[in-house]
Amino acid sequence: MEIDNTKMQLDFVDPAALELKMDEFKRVCLMNHATGEYFEDVELKLMFPLSNRNRFLAAYKDGREVALIRDFRQMNPGSRQVVAEVLDKHYFIPEIINVRKVEEEYRMIHWYVDTNRGPLDFYTRTRNDVVVKGRRIYIRDIDSNRYLIGDVTKLSPESQREISSEI
Repeated sequence: MEIDNTKMQLDFVDPAALELKMDEFKRVCLMNHATGEYFEDVELKLMFPLSNRNRFLAAYKDGREVALIRDFRQMNPGSRQVVAEVLDKHYFIPEIINVRKVEEEYRMIHWYVDTNRGPLDFYTRTRNDVVVKGRRIYIRDIDSNRYLIGDVTKLSPESQREISSEI
């Protein structure tokens, strides 16, 4: 069997050639000034939503990739604003800044926390729902919502004690 040693190549679009706007129905529209292509109702997705929120953005129309952007921060300010608005809604991940209480209830773990978006409480099922990567902690609740502790060492000693049995 012969192995093909060619490397996969991604075709990135020049971010300066793209323009994103919201139409009156809050749908994202993409204009590629380099090719003259225009797409209505595109979906924007990050390739690495947890580890790299500023790079590798893909735009899809009806499930087909129509643009791959290496760094959307190089787009014009209006387009960057559209990207930020869409990603904030799509990748809503509150950051936990204080853990008030963590307790077991009905074979689940009930978390009482304060986030950058206000106080919340949620349940997790198992320790597999809590992923530690260095100082960062990612938590997924029973409804598949995600939460982030950006740096566990910046939590108060009381908060660190509360989560110690879950990490």
